[in-house]
Amino acid sequence: MKKLREEIRETIIESAAKVFGKQGFKKTKMEEVAKAAGMGKSSLYYYFTSKEELFEAVVTREAEYLKREILKATRNIQDPYKKLKTYILVRMNAFRHSINLYNAVKSNYLSHLPFIEKVRAKYDKEEMLMVENIIREGVKNNKFKVVNTEVATIAIVTALKGVEIPLFIRGSEDETEILVENLLMILFYGIVRRK
Repeated sequence: MKKLREEIRETIIESAAKVFGKQGFKKTKMEEVAKAAGMGKSSLYYYFTSKEELFEAVVTREAEYLKREILKATRNIQDPYKKLKTYILVRMNAFRHSINLYNAVKSNYLSHLPFIEKVRAKYDKEEMLMVENIIREGVKNNKFKVVNTEVATIAIVTALKGVEIPLFIRGSEDETEILVENLLMILFYGIVRRK
């Protein structure tokens, strides 16, 4: 019985992710989610007491997906430059499939939801930690020359956030890879010509 309830809950979350992703949090109605999940509205409320609770479950699921994809893609990469590049590419491409998480992290409209700040803080902390670990690994292996890994981490994460919108507007994964490669070249080699 417990397994069946979990399966139904997952079906609801999956259906809700599609509806929220298409219509946004504000315009989505619980009736639409129930219909997409193939159930009645009252059955939906048995599993989730509110639209906010359901959206939180969707965002949490997408955050876990993003983290899992990044860890899976970078786990066996030894070269820190390649690991950072892979991290950025997977992050950008996984965000395309995690539109609700992206909206939760970026949208000011959703700030009134109590769990949003918690999600944002957790996401930011995990991202900073992952990037800093890659930088520290590069410093330890004499691949990166960084005086302050915390400052370097802030610079990289800030740069990533700055290019998210242009990447999503352009759309293709090939263009994302080119933009990421150029971003990394600037971050690693700067824009000043050395004599």
